[in-house]
Amino acid sequence: MLKAGIDFSMSSPAITVGKSLNYTQDCKSFYYTDKKSLEGKFGTNIYGMMTLPYEHQMERFHNITEWALSILKQFKVVDVCLEGYSMGSKGTVFNIGENTGILKHTMWINNISFITPAPTQVKKYFTGKGNANKEVMYDSFYDQTNVDLLSIFNKTSKTSNPISDIVDSYAMLSYGINGNK
Repeated sequence: MLKAGIDFSMSSPAITVGKSLNYTQDCKSFYYTDKKSLEGKFGTNIYGMMTLPYEHQMERFHNITEWALSILKQFKVVDVCLEGYSMGSKGTVFNIGENTGILKHTMWINNISFITPAPTQVKKYFTGKGNANKEVMYDSFYDQTNVDLLSIFNKTSKTSNPISDIVDSYAMLSYGINGNK
């Protein structure tokens, strides 16, 4: 039975599916991007798909949800760990809420169960620090998987997309498999 961890956003969502936390053998990561250079397969198990054009925010939210649902259905995922809202969010928080709400509703309709732990819970579980920044999250991902996403994407920043999104989706999967006990 496959589970999924989702780092859901409007600009660069990512999903990691797996039956265990052995990243190179049992997991696949997917992200949605608007950068042509990030479309395609990277490494042995990372896939980038181009965002679809949209004319309205609701169409954008629909497109992102359909992308996510297609992955969940393709891998017959029945349990999802979806990052909950952070209390310190700024900016377009209502759009983020609407976007995530559409995904939650769609998963519910498709009988996909989900939990939504607070970001601090997942960070504490994954790194030992509830306020871990993106660099600490990356280092923990590397320590746990021995996968060098910087090399795979030929990047120098641990905080760049889709690297930090893949790390966060894997952390969500990890929490969903072992941290929610």
